[in-house]
Amino acid sequence: MKEYDVFIAGGAIAGPVAAKFCAKQNLKTLLIEKEKLPREKPCSGIQFPYFEKIIGDKIPTNRLCNNTLSKVEMRFPNGKMLSSNFLMINFMRDTFDEWLCILAQDYGAEFRDGCSFKDFEEIDDSIIVHLETEKGRETIKTKYVIDATGMRPVIRRKLKKEDGFQKGSTGAALNYYFTANGNLESDKLYQFWNIYYNNMMFAWVYNKTLRDGKDYWVVGTGYDKDVVVRLNSFFEHIKELYQLKNVKIVKKEGYSSSMTFEDDERIWLGKKNFLMAGDAAGLIDLTRGVGMDAAALSGRLAAKAIGLAEKSGKPVVDLYSNLMRHLVKQTRNNQETGILSFTSNEELQHYLDKGLIKMGLNITIQSYLNKVRSAERQVMIP
Repeated sequence: MKEYDVFIAGGAIAGPVAAKFCAKQNLKTLLIEKEKLPREKPCSGIQFPYFEKIIGDKIPTNRLCNNTLSKVEMRFPNGKMLSSNFLMINFMRDTFDEWLCILAQDYGAEFRDGCSFKDFEEIDDSIIVHLETEKGRETIKTKYVIDATGMRPVIRRKLKKEDGFQKGSTGAALNYYFTANGNLESDKLYQFWNIYYNNMMFAWVYNKTLRDGKDYWVVGTGYDKDVVVRLNSFFEHIKELYQLKNVKIVKKEGYSSSMTFEDDERIWLGKKNFLMAGDAAGLIDLTRGVGMDAAALSGRLAAKAIGLAEKSGKPVVDLYSNLMRHLVKQTRNNQETGILSFTSNEELQHYLDKGLIKMGLNITIQSYLNKVRSAERQVMIP
């Protein structure tokens, strides 16, 4: 039976970032991913410049999309539009996540793809983890476990046996990749704040690069039900608004979650020597519309908490909770004021009218302060 200091399930963002920073502390680390990489991962793949600071490495150019996003266009329920310059990092999750796992390996972590978590048992001061590999069943021993398996967290659900999940889906997101001629700008992220199109955050349009090296438009949305109907309606609106011609859909992708987004106990960081990171911790922030930065930060802080626990002998979950207190507070505050709390576009418009200037100032201030803050004290924007 192989022994490790840290076992991490999930090769998306939180997992490999945690693995990298565990390995940097000379902790024997195993990171697994159930799929073979690179694998499809429905996600915006859009982030802010401070994201690289949290990761601790610059993203290679060949892992980025051809087009750099440098503008945002926001359209509101009342028909008004706001446009501004705003630099973003633009990548596809399949090749980006693969690079992150390679990066963790470069720092000394062991990585296995095509390897699934099956179960665990606690024996004395150790955790026995059962895996399903390409060669069959395998058992390992570890001191710490990090669950970074996303919005359907396999370890959390076995460990907590909570009511924060339901059978079936609590919501879904759907993307269409397409080609067209028209008035869309390839360096711009389009956001449509309208409850008819998306009752979780905003509906979106932007430009991405697929594995064939070619650029495509992406139109997408999220909804708690009938997401196909909502997206088709939104797509027709986009075609008319931007005078799109010769439209051809080349790919469709989507995902769903069983996590209850309005549950007060959605955010849970773990217990004993089990830590939750990223979406597995419930750090889904629908108000911001992004979560990769929070996932990366939680992975980095989970690794730091383990290092501190090894040195001090203090409970690792207490150390982790203290390190995460600002991020958890921000996520909870946004959860309480998110679109899910609104029942009409009138309520949403009132919220935007009241908070848009404040949000803009906050983005400006926090973007500046993040340049001088340490990586572990980054504040998520907007």
